[in-house]
Amino acid sequence: MKLIELLFILLPLLLWPLTFIVLNTIFIYAMLVSVIILAIISLHIYGKQIKWSNNSIIRTIIIGIIGALILYLLFYIGYYATILLGIQKGVSNVYTMIYGNAPTLILMPTLALIGICEEIYWRGALQVYVKKKSRFFRKMPWVAGAMYYGLIHLSTLNIVLFAAAIIVGIVTSIIAYKYGILSSIITHVVWIEAIVILFPIGA
Repeated sequence: MKLIELLFILLPLLLWPLTFIVLNTIFIYAMLVSVIILAIISLHIYGKQIKWSNNSIIRTIIIGIIGALILYLLFYIGYYATILLGIQKGVSNVYTMIYGNAPTLILMPTLALIGICEEIYWRGALQVYVKKKSRFFRKMPWVAGAMYYGLIHLSTLNIVLFAAAIIVGIVTSIIAYKYGILSSIITHVVWIEAIVILFPIGA
């Protein structure tokens, strides 16, 4: 394995604990830098192989919006599940970390850029890598991508965030695999703007 490929795979193991734990007081900015780094590496290695879209622009947008609505509904239901389990504080902790000291005018474009860069890495380049390198996950690279995305969030020490990442990972990974990452980017961006800025759940 080439050094840059090793870096490509292992870098989230460093960046996620650094972002969510060490730099959590400036979380939104630390996350932005982290995902930009991952996106740049992704585009450098696998940019020409990433599946961007296999649909018309209209269909791509519609699929993305439907995905966002599904995600928001799942999170709406999930919030009440956290209440029943007595772990809803994990939800408010996530909102507190995201809001930090970032004003809304900065937060909105920052969240969008984070969503775009995350999709380029997690649902774009990572699926290309898995499809090329893994015999077990070759026909279902989205499974490996979703698993890694979920498991990496265990480093946040927040079980709610881990569960949320599993849900986001599964939905966006399937959309990216079937329709391309332009649709999953729209899903991610529309969903995160809705759940953080427009219609927060349990903030």
